[in-house]
Amino acid sequence: MDIHLNRGRAFSPLFRSYATGILFLRHQLKHRTMNRVRITWRILLLTLLLLFPSSALQAQQFGESVIRRGPVNEDIYLAGGTVNLSIMAEGDVVVAGGNITIGDEIKGDVLLAGGSVTIRGKMHDDVRAAGGSLTLDAEVGDDALLAGGNVTLTPSTRVAGRAWLAGGRVDVAGFIGKELKAAGGRIVVTGEVKGDALLVGENIELQPGAVIHGNLRYMSPKTAIIDKAAKISGTITYLPYPEHERGVASAAAAGIGFLISLMVTGTVLLLLFPRFATAVTGRIVQSPWISLGLGLAVLTATPLVIILLFTSLVGLWLGLILLAAYLIALLGGYLGGALAVGEIVLKRKRRKTEITRGWRVAALVITLAVAGILGLVPVLGGLIMFALLLFGLGGLSWQVYRTIAAK
Repeated sequence: MDIHLNRGRAFSPLFRSYATGILFLRHQLKHRTMNRVRITWRILLLTLLLLFPSSALQAQQFGESVIRRGPVNEDIYLAGGTVNLSIMAEGDVVVAGGNITIGDEIKGDVLLAGGSVTIRGKMHDDVRAAGGSLTLDAEVGDDALLAGGNVTLTPSTRVAGRAWLAGGRVDVAGFIGKELKAAGGRIVVTGEVKGDALLVGENIELQPGAVIHGNLRYMSPKTAIIDKAAKISGTITYLPYPEHERGVASAAAAGIGFLISLMVTGTVLLLLFPRFATAVTGRIVQSPWISLGLGLAVLTATPLVIILLFTSLVGLWLGLILLAAYLIALLGGYLGGALAVGEIVLKRKRRKTEITRGWRVAALVITLAVAGILGLVPVLGGLIMFALLLFGLGGLSWQVYRTIAAK
């Protein structure tokens, strides 16, 4: 049975409910009306509702390089190292990849995750994207939600609804039809905002050409730089930026960036080495306790071997090589553990249908997201992430040994 993301009529209200819930829980946490563990679990519940809006992703095309052109009359799901789209799509578009370029006209929702993301053309509904570098150079019929290292709205960008932006640097040079909310290290506004604007950042600038028809509220450790040529029709409210809030915001940004990098890395590795990845997960699923024990042995014994090599002049370079391999194995092990969890879920949900690489990519991304959120739960979260590492490291080590032995 094919299950697809609902179109804008259902998907947008779901996201609005999620965002409202997160803001409400944040308010409660700030005022200590709920303990942190309960709030974390409720954030997890809201996130699961967002991740599973009566759907699971079905990638229609995947590979190291994915190129699509022409009309598409249905929802489209893609994953690849490089994804380039120039399409006329009637439905939703969901893409995960290293470098993503999307253009022309899309009538449904757009959901993207990648290292570098560029959006051009006309998007009739919502646009949601996360990545290292995000550039929006398009007409958006509803809301835009963007998060990344650098987020840029070009002068030709027009967002009919709201724009919620977060990044290390946020540049807003386009038109926002309703409210603007932006958070980042540096925020530069040179465009037009029809509604209110809420800006939270280390450095905030409103340069010539900036027009805010509503009120401006901003939170920063220092006053914003507002050029005389900038026009603000409403009131300007400066909210001091508490020192502890700066630490929380920086930690949250770093965590989100790390999670996105894990998703992109895992997706690319899965697409480049599908057989090896499937073999690793097979080892873990078929012999979980052996994988767990082997993972614990590799995790604890390898650093001792590295130290012994470093203490001997003869083994110095071998120790450096082993250290590099160990760090790579830790990354691969964690991704392998997450992939194994996704594989188990897929086998239970799709018993009568083939599990494609597209499904595995989607399961990996979702598992990493859920594990990252569970990691916020004291003690329990750390144990879950540690277990993923051990299972994955054991399965990876076992498969590497079998591969070498077979040759």
